[in-house]
Amino acid sequence: MVKRKINTNRPDKSLKIAAIIISILSIFFILFPFLLTVSNSVKDNKSIYDVPPSLIPKPTHSMSIVIDYTNFDMSKGEVAIKNSIEQDVSNSMYAAYSNINDQNISEVKYYAIKDGKVISYARSHKIQLQMEQDYGIFKGVVINDKTLLLNNRSKELAGKIGIEFNLDGLDGVEAPDTTDTKLLDKFSEGMENQFNLIGNISLCSVKRNNLLLLENFKHYMKLPQYVYQNNEAINKYGFFVFIVNSIIVIGFAIIAQVILCSICAFAISRLMTPKSGKIALMFFLGAMMIPFVSIMLPQLIMYKEMGAYDNFWALLLPFLYPYGFYVYLYKGFFDKIPESLFEAARLDGASVYYLYSKICMPLSKPIISMIALQTFLGNWNDFFWAWLVTERQEMWTLNVALYNISNNSATKQNALMGISIVTILPVIIATIIFSRQLKENIVSSGIKG
Repeated sequence: MVKRKINTNRPDKSLKIAAIIISILSIFFILFPFLLTVSNSVKDNKSIYDVPPSLIPKPTHSMSIVIDYTNFDMSKGEVAIKNSIEQDVSNSMYAAYSNINDQNISEVKYYAIKDGKVISYARSHKIQLQMEQDYGIFKGVVINDKTLLLNNRSKELAGKIGIEFNLDGLDGVEAPDTTDTKLLDKFSEGMENQFNLIGNISLCSVKRNNLLLLENFKHYMKLPQYVYQNNEAINKYGFFVFIVNSIIVIGFAIIAQVILCSICAFAISRLMTPKSGKIALMFFLGAMMIPFVSIMLPQLIMYKEMGAYDNFWALLLPFLYPYGFYVYLYKGFFDKIPESLFEAARLDGASVYYLYSKICMPLSKPIISMIALQTFLGNWNDFFWAWLVTERQEMWTLNVALYNISNNSATKQNALMGISIVTILPVIIATIIFSRQLKENIVSSGIKG
């Protein structure tokens, strides 16, 4: 009788294929919302609402406009032609964004020429002009040639976007020499219907430049300076105020939890009797089971009476309580350290502090990495307590600022998603760095008896 040999080493192909398919689908469903948010953050205010939605944004273009001032009456003086150019810059840029809809214009370059020389140059991004219309110079007004020029608004806009001017000609600046006839006709028609120009439209051209999509994020970072322009700190530093607040809170949280939890775990593991250690550990673990909503109001009242409200004390003091799960992790790790290491140190006259700082903590790098990562992720995404104890805008953390900005009726969805991407990136980067370090520490930190 011939026995059939079964190959137990042959992998089950169907199981392998199923695992690959499930992994691919899982990755897709995890990444799709993030990719959609990234895509919407670089779209304009209209295409973001397209049905069906598109994951790939439309190509974006840069438009160049050349205005000729050769026939300008120079007897009025140099100041007069500069003022005229500033007016034409406002009119032409807003006209380009409002009338040339099919080209997805994200950038407008303005060239003023006289006698064949470029005497002025200005450049603006669509998001910048949109913010001026939503929050800044032109807030609450209908854009036309009268509102653009009223109360020296054009001069104020010129100061913000920056205009180069030299009646003798600008060095290194050359105007485009080719024109798009259809684009020129469409732009000229729009100018005649809505806006008036002092100079004469010479030519218009458009060029694809998808890198302009990334510039959206540069202007999104300036959004708080528009929304809260009456706040001196935010008006000066913008989003960095909220970033610094978040870094201070998270940095303190990581340091406090790493140190305090390790001290508690060391006392429970090495200084207490097994019975008293279990009671102390149960105290920390039991505290985890108390819902925050049940202690939220008493804690808030207590903090207010202590003076810890609307300041950094209110944001930092909660982290001075060791988190029970981290104490449990430390204790489990300290219990596995061979007793022979401590006995040898005691024979050499080592103190309790030496046992903690020179034996337990250096061997606890994997636990420290994991606690640092978990504390960072948990508190970077924390919102409710920071929102509850802060009223001043300069005390907001990133999530609180993002929430309040989103409640502003003028905030566009693409800007909101762009800010969200900016706040997500540090989490992704930190997760990659800490996860790699955690894996390496776990592999390389084995304890030899």
